[in-house]
Amino acid sequence: MQAHYNRLSVAVRLALSVGIASSAVAAHAQDAGAQQNSTSQQNTQNGDQSQPSKTKTLQAVTVTGSLIRRVDTETASPVVTLDRGAITANGAPTLGNVLQQLPSVSGYATNPANNSNGGGGASPTLEGGDGASRVSLRGLGTNRTLVLVDGQRMANADLNMIPQNMIQSVDVLAEGASTAYGSDAVGGVVNFHLRKDFKGAEFSINDGISSHGDSQRRGFNFTTGASGADGNIVAGIDWNKYTPTLALRRGFSQRALYLSSGVPTPQGSGTIPTGRILVPAALTPGGCNVNAAGNAYVTLANGTGNSLSNYRCYGGSNDTFNYNAYNYIQTEQKRVNFFVLGNYNITPNLTAFANVFYNRTNSSGQDASAPTSTGDGWYVTANNPINPFGVTFGTPPGYTGTSYVISERLTGLGTRLHTFNTDNFQLNTGLRGHFGQSSWLWDASLNYGYANRQQTNFNEVNIADLQAVINGGGNIFNQADPAVSAQLAKGVDAPVYTLTNTMKQLQFNASGELWDLPAGAMELSTGALYRWNSMNYTVTPDAILNPGTATCAVLAEACGSPGRGSINVKELYAESLIPLLSEKPGAYSLNVDIGIRASDYSTSGTTTNKKLALEYRPIPDLLIRGTVTQVFRAPNLNELDDGLTIGGPTINDPCTALSAATLAAHQAACQFVPPGWSGNPIPQVTAYTSGGKPAGVNLKPEHGSSFDLGLVYSPSWLEGFSSTVDVWRINLHDMLTPLAAQTVLDACFNNDSSPYCGFIHRYPSSNALAGAIYYMNTPVVNLGNLSTSGVDFSTSYAIPHFDLGSFNPGNFKVGLNTTYTGSFYNDATPGQPGARTVNYAGTYTQQFGSIARWRGTLTLNWSLGNWSAQWQTRYIHRMTNLNADYITGAPAPIASVLYHSAQIAYNVPAIKTRFEFGVDNITDKAPPLIYQNGPNYNVDTATYDVLGRYYWARATVKF
Repeated sequence: MQAHYNRLSVAVRLALSVGIASSAVAAHAQDAGAQQNSTSQQNTQNGDQSQPSKTKTLQAVTVTGSLIRRVDTETASPVVTLDRGAITANGAPTLGNVLQQLPSVSGYATNPANNSNGGGGASPTLEGGDGASRVSLRGLGTNRTLVLVDGQRMANADLNMIPQNMIQSVDVLAEGASTAYGSDAVGGVVNFHLRKDFKGAEFSINDGISSHGDSQRRGFNFTTGASGADGNIVAGIDWNKYTPTLALRRGFSQRALYLSSGVPTPQGSGTIPTGRILVPAALTPGGCNVNAAGNAYVTLANGTGNSLSNYRCYGGSNDTFNYNAYNYIQTEQKRVNFFVLGNYNITPNLTAFANVFYNRTNSSGQDASAPTSTGDGWYVTANNPINPFGVTFGTPPGYTGTSYVISERLTGLGTRLHTFNTDNFQLNTGLRGHFGQSSWLWDASLNYGYANRQQTNFNEVNIADLQAVINGGGNIFNQADPAVSAQLAKGVDAPVYTLTNTMKQLQFNASGELWDLPAGAMELSTGALYRWNSMNYTVTPDAILNPGTATCAVLAEACGSPGRGSINVKELYAESLIPLLSEKPGAYSLNVDIGIRASDYSTSGTTTNKKLALEYRPIPDLLIRGTVTQVFRAPNLNELDDGLTIGGPTINDPCTALSAATLAAHQAACQFVPPGWSGNPIPQVTAYTSGGKPAGVNLKPEHGSSFDLGLVYSPSWLEGFSSTVDVWRINLHDMLTPLAAQTVLDACFNNDSSPYCGFIHRYPSSNALAGAIYYMNTPVVNLGNLSTSGVDFSTSYAIPHFDLGSFNPGNFKVGLNTTYTGSFYNDATPGQPGARTVNYAGTYTQQFGSIARWRGTLTLNWSLGNWSAQWQTRYIHRMTNLNADYITGAPAPIASVLYHSAQIAYNVPAIKTRFEFGVDNITDKAPPLIYQNGPNYNVDTATYDVLGRYYWARATVKF
């Protein structure tokens, strides 16, 4: 580690020479809302164009993406700022919806429309129904976007748990920033700035409903603040509630849709409430479809099921269950938030500060009633009085005869409701001050975060308890009868899964001027931190997975494994801004920004990352900027320590139909496989996903690089106009990713020394299934390369005021913010057999989600006296849905989408109240279909609006 820290020796010795040990990294962002009247998205580059100055009368701030305090906010970092007006010009009472609509955001990220829970799955990373919203910059995934509050990390990066009335503005930096913030800042950074200087009191109430008469979202918040010579304090409360909306309420989500040979086809489950019962053909009413073994399926038609005459032939595709009807397209949520922000001037040079907030979120998702069959482990004996068929279903203990099959949808027990109760607490407190009368500032802080999420899966079938009910006369053949359902209710459980994340961080920072150069003062910011994170995931005994049998006491879908771990990191970092030229011919200003960060992780060792940035103004109106920086992401605790979770991937076994000689050449991959083996009984095999540690994998950090080259033009001859263009590229290698089962097989088959060979477990030669895959391990590993590039363009123009004769039309401002993704190359298995690089730009896939080539937002603002209004149009370019067809695997087109929204507001000074009314998705645009390729009711909920036209209103009164 010392060798890495020696790279900082020059910067650290410079800092020590003025009496300090480390530096300032906490971001104290400029209050964009106070500087601009616009409620649209603004670039921080739209700032002061005045020449560089050595005056100390202007307040220096730390701009997101940099550690340097400076007066000007036009830097080498392409930051987009949303002021408070932009945050509140949306009908949602939470922050996630605003951030997920930015053009630089793409790919998969959960939000309140995500109900997908795999039918009751159990994993620390499961989010369907938990009410969270996360953000994925550049489509690189939520794990590669760092979310900060005033430059500080959180234990839970859920955007929706941050109180909206606590936030003044949001900075979004869509480039790598590992030297400034460390791990995870690969795709970029989202930095929320606190509303620290609020004075007085404010109460706001909001409500909204869709044009379909559902999906209500309502809430209120109260904020109060005071300030004086000795400091200030701001406190508030926020409450909001989302009512659930069933998928049946929209045409696109009423049924599961499969694209079959080019035809959208409604599908359902063959496990139906009246049963799908396999019996000898002689026991059917006749006319049923008899299989080669002489058996046929029947289902309950009438009566109690105690007589053969109560049954009819099972109708195949005509007898299906519409499980989609029970999904939520808006999950149920209720939140309450409290916060207190304050600082106190102990002396003129010493200030104490504390920022604390708490969130409680209650949310739930929903799936259809549990499907179960005798294959899950329960049985009905031939002599059970409830059995009219006189044959044995399932396999009772010791039974060796012929078994038949019952599959039932237990609708009498109700839906599978997965509820989440989440508590979040965040505290950042410390001291800051000056070193005497110098320009140097310091701060020392403690950052503590705690998040606890308790998931309860209601109405999960407990096999042993269900068996006891059946043995006691519970008529499983007539499960929907209320009296029977009351009996069967004794056969269900509500397993509980609890995830706890804790973060503790100590940080000391300092920054100031080193010395004066001809072009201005050279500045240094340097510092150190220690951070400790822990994760603990617990599972109630009824749901703990037995890896040997791939079962637990409840249905396998709900089996999970405990996991726990901790990680600590020690970091030193420094950044220096060096002005080279000022007010020279052809060089109005030229600055170089260099940064370095050395990190020592307890789990993955040391890494050092550097940054070089350039800011060049040939003339005062034009800034040319560029940044080259190294990025990294250390494996997180889920990737390291998650326990086993069961899955059923479909594979193509390379050991099928091979000669003895060929098998001998592939002993590691094909152990116990006999010559001429016909293959696994079914192509779906049991696979256990997990973190690296349970599988014995030593994970290392992802590494890569980020490049940005851009222009900022704010012409003095056109007041109020500013435009930016940035060309960007991000490269990643050794990506942390769950291993695919097919990759394990192929890698081992082609190389007996592959580290993946130990992940394959086959039945031994003594077993009747000799050679078949018993189970496989598919843990998180370092495998895969990704490179994405594109262009960002934005422009804004505050049109100078004009009159139409004697008519005053008001003031107008227009803004355009766009992102073009030119490439998104991924090699999922570099160096492995069959490896290939695919460009996913302009496509939708289950792996990456929607990576549209073009996304953009056009905003028009208007104000006149006490009136103001906004119109916004959001564009998502057409894409190709890869492997869309369930039968042929052919792709399918996804059409472009335009969303329009409008807001109008009126201030009533006499009562100090502002009234706002808005409509989102004015044209009631339905989301494009992605069919069975989507995890949620046929659509991509991370990209498209699912509620349709939405009306909202807000009233805010200030005291």
